[in-house]
Amino acid sequence: MTLESKNIHSDAYIVAIIIIAISIPLSKFTMSISEFILFGLWIWSGFHFRIAKRFFKYQGFWGGSYYFFGYIFKLTYSNFVEKMKLFFKNKAALVLASIYFLHIAGLITTNNFDYAAKDLRVKLPLLLFPVIFSTINKVNYKTFRQIMQFYIAAIFAGTLISAALFFKGDYYDIREISPFISPIRFGLNITFAIFILLYFIVKDKFFKKSIKIFFGVLIAWFIEILFLMQSLTALSAIFILIVGFLIYFGFKTRFLYFRLIIASLLIAFPIGIAYYIYHDVKQSITPPKINPATLDKYTAQGNPYIFDTIPPVVEDGKYIGLYICYKEMKKAWNKRSHSSFDGKTKTGENIKDVLIRYLTSKNLRKDAKGVNALTKKDIVMIENGVANYNYIANPGLHTRLLIIIKGYNNYEITGDPSGNSIMQRVEYLKAALHIIHDNFWIGVGTGDIEDAFYSEFNKMHSKLKEIFWFHAHNQFLAFFVAFGLFGFLFFLFALIYPVIITRAYHDYFFIVFYVIALFSMLTDDTLETQAGVTFFAFFFSFLMFGKKPKKKTLTHTSKL
Repeated sequence: MTLESKNIHSDAYIVAIIIIAISIPLSKFTMSISEFILFGLWIWSGFHFRIAKRFFKYQGFWGGSYYFFGYIFKLTYSNFVEKMKLFFKNKAALVLASIYFLHIAGLITTNNFDYAAKDLRVKLPLLLFPVIFSTINKVNYKTFRQIMQFYIAAIFAGTLISAALFFKGDYYDIREISPFISPIRFGLNITFAIFILLYFIVKDKFFKKSIKIFFGVLIAWFIEILFLMQSLTALSAIFILIVGFLIYFGFKTRFLYFRLIIASLLIAFPIGIAYYIYHDVKQSITPPKINPATLDKYTAQGNPYIFDTIPPVVEDGKYIGLYICYKEMKKAWNKRSHSSFDGKTKTGENIKDVLIRYLTSKNLRKDAKGVNALTKKDIVMIENGVANYNYIANPGLHTRLLIIIKGYNNYEITGDPSGNSIMQRVEYLKAALHIIHDNFWIGVGTGDIEDAFYSEFNKMHSKLKEIFWFHAHNQFLAFFVAFGLFGFLFFLFALIYPVIITRAYHDYFFIVFYVIALFSMLTDDTLETQAGVTFFAFFFSFLMFGKKPKKKTLTHTSKL
C-alpha cells in the first residue's frame, strides 16, 4: 500500500496517518480529528461510492436511504467482526492494548467517575492505534519515509514558531515558546526527529548529498532549540541513545582501532559533560572574595547600605546580600510599579525578595539607582515572579542549572519546592510513595489518582503551593499508585512483551522511539496528557504493526 496506489481508500488511510504525524507536535485538535478519520476509514474500509450512488439512482431518496444505511450497517458489522478476529490473534497488539483495559478494570476501585471518564477519553489512543495498525495493511519503507518527512517538517515548523516567540520576547517562562504542546512532549518529538534524520543521512541512499547536508543543519538547529528550551529530558535521552549506540557499535566492529576510538568516546563524553556541569555549578555558587573595607557604605543619595553575607546567599555567582537599601528600593519601586513593594508577585512570592534577586542578576545595587535602571520589561518580569534576568534574556543549559541550584537552596532552607520542577518532583515522589504504601496491592483506582495526591499533600502538610499539586511525574509510579503492585507489574509486561515477541528491537526507528518513550516515563507522566499518550501509542503501534521491515515482505493482514 503506497501513496501512488490507485485505491482511493488506501490513499486516504495514508493521508490520515500523515495528518496524525503532523498533529502530534503541532495541534491537539487535529490529533483528535485525524484519529476519528482513521477510525472511520478502518471501520468502513471497502466502502464504494459507486454502490451507494446506485441505491439512490434506482430506489429514490427514501428507498435509497434505507438501502444505504443497511449497506453501512452491514459493512461496519463485517469489518468490525473480521478485524477484531485479527486483533485478538495478534498477541503483541492485544497485550499493548491491554494497558487501556487495565484502566477499565481500575474503575472497580474508583470513586471519582468524572475524572475516570476524562482519563479514559484521553487514553483512548492506547486502544485505538494497536487495534487499527494490527489489522490493516503495512506500509512499505518508501511510504514510511514520506510520512516521516511530513512529521519532521511539522516539527521544523514548530521550532520556527518557537524561535519567533523567543525573539519576540513576550513571555515570562521559556516553556511558553512551545505554544502547541508542553515543551517536554515537544522535546521528545524533536529528539525522535533528530535520530530519524541521522538515519536518513547515514543509511538512506535515496537522498542526495545536498539534502543530507541540509538534514545535518536541521539536526544542529533542533539541538539548539532543545538547549534554548532547556529541555533536560530530551537532551538526556539523546545522551543515553548516543552512549547506547557507541556501546552497540563497539561490540559490533571487528577493528581494534575502532573499538579504541569508541571506548575513548565512551569515557570522554560523560566526563566532558560532568566537568561542564561541575564547573558551571561551582561558578554559579561561588561568589568572588570581598574586602569589607573597600565596600561603599552609602548610596548615591547618602543612605546607608545593609550588607548581609551570613549565611552567604548567592545568585549566579553574586552575593544577594550586598548593597541593600530597603528604604530607597521601596520608594523607587512603588513609583514605577502598581504592585506594592510589600506585596506579592502574580506567582505568590514576595516582590521585595524577587526584586533583590533580579537586581543582583543584573549586577545592579539594591537601591534607588538600581531600581531606576530597570527597564519597563524588567518591572513586568518582576511583577510576574521572574527572579533572575537571565531566566528570560539568556535561556539555555546554564540558566537551567541556575534554576535547579536556586530551587535546591530554597528547598533546603524553607522546605518549599514550589516553582522548581526538580524539587517539586521530590515532593511528588514522597507523596507517591506514601500513597503506594497505603494502597500497595490494588491501588486507588483509575479515577482517584488526583484526589489521592491532593489528600496526601494535605496529610504531609506540604509547603508546595496548591497550584503545583500535580501527579507523580513518573509514569511507572503513576501506574503503581492507580493500580497497585499487580497493575504496575502488568504495565511493565505490556511494555516489554510486544517488543520481544515481534522482535521490534531489531528495527532502528522503533528502538530509538522506545528508548525515548521509556526514559520520558521516568521523569514525566507521559501517558497522562493527550500529546504524550498519542505520541506513545501512535509510534509504538505504527512502528511495530504498521510498517513493513525495510528488506522483507510480509503478508498483508487484511484489505482496506
